[in-house]
Amino acid sequence: MEKLTISGNAFKNYPCARYACDVTFQQANKPTGNHNEAKRYISGKYPLYGYKVEVSVLPPGLAINFTKHAMVSTVDITLFRENEFHVGDLQKRLDEGEIQDEGPLNEQLPDDWAVLVDKGYQELATQYRAIHPKRKHRGVIQLTPSERQINDAISSDRVIVENYFGRRKTL
Repeated sequence: MEKLTISGNAFKNYPCARYACDVTFQQANKPTGNHNEAKRYISGKYPLYGYKVEVSVLPPGLAINFTKHAMVSTVDITLFRENEFHVGDLQKRLDEGEIQDEGPLNEQLPDDWAVLVDKGYQELATQYRAIHPKRKHRGVIQLTPSERQINDAISSDRVIVENYFGRRKTL
């Protein structure tokens, strides 16, 4: 984290974030076995068989972690929680105590760096310093202007993960 901060490669809006994290779909052939076993690998978003993979990307665009593939039916937040990498990599090291950190959730988790995630990780902030866009509640017509501004700031920093997926899938 110190190298990212000193070199000016930290996230623009959330310099307290160590990396951004998201899940992508990888297409695969139909699994062998009966239909009930195979349907766990059918994507609801795409009418294809495949797997989910979670990737953590640093601000310069380098992936520092890939999870093993999981069934498409696995929830994004479950992939994050089951990945031991996040426990160790988000903790502040002893030599990083001098780095200024005034980001969200710093009071609740002062010994951790933040991670930028999407709306699929809403409940993650109880265990990790997860910065995610605010969801619109049922019955509410729209978010307030300040909430939309915060969501835009998070999205502009998180776009590094989406760009990584785009580069990876064009190979």
